[in-house]
Amino acid sequence: MTDVGRQRKHNEDNVLVKSELGLFVVADGMGGHNAGNVASALATKSLDNFFEATRAGSLPGPVPIDEQELDPEARRVVAAIRKANHDVFVISNTYTQHQGMGSTVVAAFVSTETEQIHVGHVGDSRCYRIRHGEIEQLTKDHSLINDALALKPDLSQDELARLPKNIITRALGMKDAVKVDIRSERIQLGDVFLLCSDGLSGMVSEQQMLDVFDITQDPREACELLIAMANEAGGTDNISALIVSIQPDAADEQPDDFELEDTRPHRLDELDVALPPELAETEPPAAAEEIELGAAASPDGGRIVPQPIRAIVGSEPLGQVQSASGTLSRMAAVPFTDRRSRAAAGSGRYAAVAAAARPPLKEAPSSKPARRPTEVRVARCAHCQHELFIGNRFCVECGAPING
Repeated sequence: MTDVGRQRKHNEDNVLVKSELGLFVVADGMGGHNAGNVASALATKSLDNFFEATRAGSLPGPVPIDEQELDPEARRVVAAIRKANHDVFVISNTYTQHQGMGSTVVAAFVSTETEQIHVGHVGDSRCYRIRHGEIEQLTKDHSLINDALALKPDLSQDELARLPKNIITRALGMKDAVKVDIRSERIQLGDVFLLCSDGLSGMVSEQQMLDVFDITQDPREACELLIAMANEAGGTDNISALIVSIQPDAADEQPDDFELEDTRPHRLDELDVALPPELAETEPPAAAEEIELGAAASPDGGRIVPQPIRAIVGSEPLGQVQSASGTLSRMAAVPFTDRRSRAAAGSGRYAAVAAAARPPLKEAPSSKPARRPTEVRVARCAHCQHELFIGNRFCVECGAPING
């Protein structure tokens, strides 16, 4: 599910769900309307095409040196993201209206054959894993703050506060080649993976995310709540959430000699009981009318929901994925419940979740000597006066190109 947020005019996020390929992607475009949206859409389409073309498992070209130690499935994810980067870079340098565009990306490939998930990413779009009531961030943002911490792990909170926010140091389309971070993990039944753009992770804390999954186990309801919480916290950016739940097929939990219980309503005269005289001549009740409930499309506030998103919210038939045991499991959309409606309205437990404070940054030990303030070269966008890190090719706030 994706949402424009409360402060942006256009949605530059794109989400891809290809259950039959085991591929799930969130891309966050940069560069303004008609550039950022193009970059993220191109990135997701490129990944889709690459996975379709490599269904048989063979990858084009020789294996790069830095990928030779990778699992073949992980290598496929890395190769797909590198191809997407090349495509965005070429279009960015070919058409003037798309010059300087870029996109972050996080892509998860779930393999039921090896029972693994391979998560590749570039930029600050994230992947979280919820397992046994705990949440873990599987990706590491490629941001100025994280790069500074990598060089100086003991930076104080004051020094971190002086660094420009929302400056990423790696994204698709910046150069013709990009370094992709990849992480492979074993999947377990019950695992939940959340892929999201920074419009969600920047507004909702990890504890708040975890609380959402205590409220509901339905992926669509969880996406609704997460986006509502991000908007309630300010909605300063586009918001995208994609949830992948590892669940067994119902057939896996039934023994071979399992027989379904007959739960049909019986007529009274079919039962081996003596009827009271006043009911003996009574006509049997009419059979209950069967009503087929369709999956309702999620309300989108009057905005057009992109085609890839309709498969998530259930306006079209959803696909199937294989469970960890190799059998097929359906991903079904459940109609909204009163509980979700109350939560979205900001009442009850959800109100407490949305109001939870974001965890503070860890204070530096007082015993360490004071350091000189970190010097960062910054500039301001001539169009919107947003603070920029020198080296950006476009303004991350309004998308205006930076000349010189």
